[in-house]
Amino acid sequence: MPREGAAKFYKLEEDIFCSICLGELSDPVSITCGHTFCKSCITKCWDAPELLDYRCPECRKICPKNQLIPDYRLKNVVTKVQLAIKEEQSREISTSALHLVYTDNDERLQLNESVAQRCFLDAEVSEYPLCLICVIGEKRKGKSTLLNFILRALHCLERQQPVILGHDEEPLTGFEWRSGVDSVTKGIWIWSKPFILERNEEKMAVFVLDTEGSLDIAGDLQTCLKLSALSMLLSSHLIFNVNTSLKTTELDYLEMYLHVSELTGESFSLQYLQHLDVLVRDWQDPDCGREAALTYLQHEIEKLRLRKGSQYRRLLDTFRSPSMSGFLLPHPGKRFLRTSRGTLADMDDDFKDHLTRYISDLAAGVWDHRKTDISGEKITCGHVGGVLKKFVIMLKRRQYNFSSPLQMYYSLENQKYMNTVLQRFEEFFEQQLPANASPLKVLGVRTSEMRTRVREQADVLLDTYEGMLRGDNDAEKEMLMEEMKSQLKEKEERFCAEYSKCFTRCAVGIGCAVGGGVLCLAGGAAGAAVAGTVLAVEAAGLLGSAATAMAAGGIGGGVALGAIGTGVGAAVGRIVGHVEKKKGTKAERSTETSTEDTKHLVDK
Repeated sequence: MPREGAAKFYKLEEDIFCSICLGELSDPVSITCGHTFCKSCITKCWDAPELLDYRCPECRKICPKNQLIPDYRLKNVVTKVQLAIKEEQSREISTSALHLVYTDNDERLQLNESVAQRCFLDAEVSEYPLCLICVIGEKRKGKSTLLNFILRALHCLERQQPVILGHDEEPLTGFEWRSGVDSVTKGIWIWSKPFILERNEEKMAVFVLDTEGSLDIAGDLQTCLKLSALSMLLSSHLIFNVNTSLKTTELDYLEMYLHVSELTGESFSLQYLQHLDVLVRDWQDPDCGREAALTYLQHEIEKLRLRKGSQYRRLLDTFRSPSMSGFLLPHPGKRFLRTSRGTLADMDDDFKDHLTRYISDLAAGVWDHRKTDISGEKITCGHVGGVLKKFVIMLKRRQYNFSSPLQMYYSLENQKYMNTVLQRFEEFFEQQLPANASPLKVLGVRTSEMRTRVREQADVLLDTYEGMLRGDNDAEKEMLMEEMKSQLKEKEERFCAEYSKCFTRCAVGIGCAVGGGVLCLAGGAAGAAVAGTVLAVEAAGLLGSAATAMAAGGIGGGVALGAIGTGVGAAVGRIVGHVEKKKGTKAERSTETSTEDTKHLVDK
């Protein structure tokens, strides 16, 4: 799959073709009208001259036969473009579907962070808006096959070419697929490189994802819920792939999925369902396509409303909304199922026609399905990558009880509240020790007093968090409270150590300034007095030299005693800082000590 700029190579590839032989230019020559051909092609073409004169095969202008100009510049361009296209083709071969989210040996979901970094957080695409095409549904129902044809369509869009599904005999490649009962994909797979589309000087990254396990009825509910939440985060155009008809199990799953999506979107401030496309495969009725799907879905809505309206409230609301669409796809034919090639030639013509129409409609609408936040603003690849990492890290750090969509929502909210409370603690630190705090302001609050302030704030925040916790799972709440205590304690210790160092530095600085200044003045006065006494015996004619000597004596005395004063002041500052540090340590043990010695030393 070519990246951004690849379309330019393919445009150049068209420019370096000879319009006579329709092949790449060989030994290119230009004629007087400016057009370029292979030397052998134009020579052969002009071997049989026309009645009036030799004409250009493209523009039909008359051109002298003896003025064939070798185009060395274009010859070099041909070579460079050929190399660039070969490089793009080699990169195209290296692309594949990568496991973005997978289950480990303990059946816990894990994030492949290198894949997330490569796809969403790479500097080349992180600031682009994005469209995420994600397919969910039961396994072994052709999801991967569908996505491979979507890859071909997006490949055409990236090259700015008309959308086609490939050549009739071209084997299907991309997401790994296999006809029969064996399932290949597990977790969430993503195509290794986004398709970079450009329209009206705006660029967008399009990702293609395949899921397995979100609708695995035989699997455990918690994994189903987690994968459903992840597919919501990783989709802006969601294709719900079902076989023959919407069955009760699929309706139940859709209702649950919509509930999970709504709650997850609220937790991460994302638009929870931008477009849901119900694709019914192997439809038995002769009427297929999008219009037939609309009639079928309306019929299903009416049945749900009459039988179990309250049970499928979200599903009924979604079916009536403009964010919902559908398509009925006929059976592909027995030959397509028997072979592992997956070529268009193996399909029944009716299936191929409807598949082409479906894929073309999807490709035409990608710009309308960019991922947005809860307020409808477009978000970037980097934003989605960050949310994905936060969510999966939360799943890895503890065993949440995702026994229902609501319990999962409570767990997400509790984690969000924890982050909020910890952020408040950081803001409290910034208020107590601003980056531009003056030394006098720092020395105004002793380390023991600051430690007491921080401890009191930590206790307040811990009580606040306990009141914010949601849900009725007491074991999970207790676990969260212990984690909050640990994190508050860690941040408290780090800040108090930093404050103690800052207090000592400020004490040393003030000591240097005060000690050096006071003794400098004293030294200057003493030096000047001594110099004046010595020079009192000098003659009146030497008065100018006496003044100079007095000045020199003052400076010398000031420098000497100033240096001594600075050293004494620094020592006093270090002692003050050391005493405050010891007091802070004792305060932590709830033992107050007298500060008279320190005050006496400072006064001295």
